[in-house]
Amino acid sequence: MSNWEANLAAASDAWRRWCATAEAAGLAALANTITHDDVDLADGLRHLSRMARLTLQSSMENADPERPYLWRALGPDLKMGGDNPSGLYLSAPINGTDTYRVRGTRGSARWVSFLSQRRPECLAEGLPVFGDAIFSPGLHVEPDGALEIVLSPDEHDGNWIRTDPYCATFLVRQFFGTWDDVRPMDLTIENETSGGAPPGPLALSDAVGRLDLAGARLALLLPAMQGELIAKGANKNSFATDIGDPTSNFGGVPGGNAVTSRWSLDPHEALLVRVTPPVPCAYWDVQVGNGWYESWDYRSRFSGITCEQAHLDGDGSVTLVVADRDPGTVNWLEAAGHREGHIAIRWQLTEGNLPIPACTVVDVDDVATGTGLPAVSPEARAEQRRALRRAFDARFRP
Repeated sequence: MSNWEANLAAASDAWRRWCATAEAAGLAALANTITHDDVDLADGLRHLSRMARLTLQSSMENADPERPYLWRALGPDLKMGGDNPSGLYLSAPINGTDTYRVRGTRGSARWVSFLSQRRPECLAEGLPVFGDAIFSPGLHVEPDGALEIVLSPDEHDGNWIRTDPYCATFLVRQFFGTWDDVRPMDLTIENETSGGAPPGPLALSDAVGRLDLAGARLALLLPAMQGELIAKGANKNSFATDIGDPTSNFGGVPGGNAVTSRWSLDPHEALLVRVTPPVPCAYWDVQVGNGWYESWDYRSRFSGITCEQAHLDGDGSVTLVVADRDPGTVNWLEAAGHREGHIAIRWQLTEGNLPIPACTVVDVDDVATGTGLPAVSPEARAEQRRALRRAFDARFRP
């Protein structure tokens, strides 16, 4: 066999492995759709296409820690693991030996986190997937809004994130508190250890390895994310902590934790979720989405409410309303034509205080009188949707 024939066989076999993995993992996921409704099956096909693209993109592109750049890790077209509809997710490849410097501006996000993420092998050593981190309260910002962060195994003054040999990814999360002030950070990352010379040509062995990695990630992530909501089917319309659940090692809530539920509602029903936000709590928000652990189309749907947007009752508690039909009140989260889906509340920096919400299913027509929540007129709701679109466009400018 000639060298060309051997290389062609290696490349062809790698592509066959990817296709076989995608087919097997995808078919298994579709068979486990949480309802037998067409809308959930349609969402499932879209989810498979997104996850295939996400795992291919993250494995094949921007994978060089010597020449990293920040790019959007999740967004309106790449969703998984209870992505935050108020969030902007960035990432860049790093290693645990070099020194990196991040420069930029603070922006207007209500909550920000900068953190290192380790490779899965760290779990065998008893280490968590997330390494060192800086959160909003601990971030030093200059008076003009400028900031610098150093990622390095060696200590540095100022904003420093310690890295270790397992570190592979730098993550940035920006959660915006309101729709009327959305100014994303303007950030760059530079490897100060490498010489910055251009890379050599992509080697066939590297391309094969990256494609195999994409397949392994797809086969791991699809059942992990879907499995959490399947497991929650035994206790629909009630909450439990995420501590110890799969998302803790695949994304989770760095700097805090979440309580989640799988809701199940008929079109005329509403789920009332009542809880008192913990004290202290640097930030919290709530989101809803489908049975594939994706947020809704958050340019068009009311998919999330932040601590700045929520209306609190007189006793400091909050009453959230999940319903397909507009209840005519504040704190509405849309079911978006689905009978089942997920709802998650993130609590950040609560010193271990993790309140569990109480849930009640009522007729949607009884929400206003039963809760006493302030009314929202059709005209005001239409303006909210316009504000939602403006905020989206500011966050995801081309």
